[in-house]
Amino acid sequence: MNEPKITVVIPTRERSDVLKESLRTVTAQDYSNLDIIVSDNFGADDTEDVVRSANDSRIRYINTGKRLSMSRNWEFALSNVDDEGWVTIIGDDDGLLPGSLSTVAEIIQLTGVLAIRSSACAYRWPSPTNLHPVVLEVPLGSGFELRQTRQWLAKVLSGKAAYWQLPMLYNGGFVSMSVLKAIKSKSGSFYKSSCPDIYSAVALSSMLDRYVFSWEPLAISGSSRHSTGQSHFEKAKDSNSKETPADKFAAEQNLPFHRDLPLDKNGRVAKSLQLAVYESYLQSSCLRPTTDATSHAEQLEIILATSGMHISEISEWGKEFAKTHDLDYAKIRSKARLKRPVLQTAAITRKAFLAMNTYFVRPAEVPLKNVFDASKMAAEIRADIPGLTKRFFRLSRQALQLGWEKVSSLRTD
Repeated sequence: MNEPKITVVIPTRERSDVLKESLRTVTAQDYSNLDIIVSDNFGADDTEDVVRSANDSRIRYINTGKRLSMSRNWEFALSNVDDEGWVTIIGDDDGLLPGSLSTVAEIIQLTGVLAIRSSACAYRWPSPTNLHPVVLEVPLGSGFELRQTRQWLAKVLSGKAAYWQLPMLYNGGFVSMSVLKAIKSKSGSFYKSSCPDIYSAVALSSMLDRYVFSWEPLAISGSSRHSTGQSHFEKAKDSNSKETPADKFAAEQNLPFHRDLPLDKNGRVAKSLQLAVYESYLQSSCLRPTTDATSHAEQLEIILATSGMHISEISEWGKEFAKTHDLDYAKIRSKARLKRPVLQTAAITRKAFLAMNTYFVRPAEVPLKNVFDASKMAAEIRADIPGLTKRFFRLSRQALQLGWEKVSSLRTD
């Protein structure tokens, strides 16, 4: 069968130091029917030179011509993708695993689905502030499963699953352009939220009946000094600290947050992933039947129950949200307290399962310098998965060593 065309899009803004290695993970793919688009958000650094130096005819360099918000840059990039074939977006500090596009093509031909989502490796770029005990996490799962999108969207809205389990258009998410065209025909543009990755997950789940989830990781998610999401969920910085990626993001002329959801006391989006999911759900309402609905009260309960280390900030936001919509905050808060241990226990169980099936690389073991080297290391690890018994005891020991850190990370998930 003919190979489906796949376009890899890398939106970027003044991050040439990591972009070069991210781009290498794409140009090194053993897949012939490939386009690569680098969308430069009017950067003032040497991004264009970095792209040109790759000397690859499959790469198209485009420039927005003026500074855009993240969602608008991603929208601009998608507008330059051919109408036919498939598309994926990766961050400029992320990457693809070797051979991932060939695997995507095989899944497309085997299943006939219009969206594929995979697990992803995690890589932490070296930086003076990165003191994490693990530099690389490699999921060892294999195979894939067909999922019903509305069922999984319902799980995410109820706090029983993470949004990255949905068929999103980001690191490890691949979508047929026919779906994007269908969404744009209904809403006028693909992105309707300032959180483009989360919005893509909710929007795609609102339009599709099914998708493939691949337990084999196809992408590597990088965390560098440029990472906006990580910066947003960190504890408040000192007043003398430098401007963070989250500060830059907040200063952009972003797409407005949904009118039903207030911002926090600092005029920013409150620190809750569940809130971001609900905002995307509201923004994408035109893509779903009117019978598919959740309420402000239900979502406030879930937001409070999953707020973690930012509970005090979310509580203040929740009071304002309840007041705006004439909700009984005390009653909702009481129900959230009862729901919290149930959701947290389920989340810990999921994380423990993932940890038991993940290979952890510490900085002292292998001094990985960039995401390209990390992607090659991940592929080598997966190609040499040890025997089941030996693997079980080794991973059990690693899981115990890292257990408290994994459980603590629930506070920001």
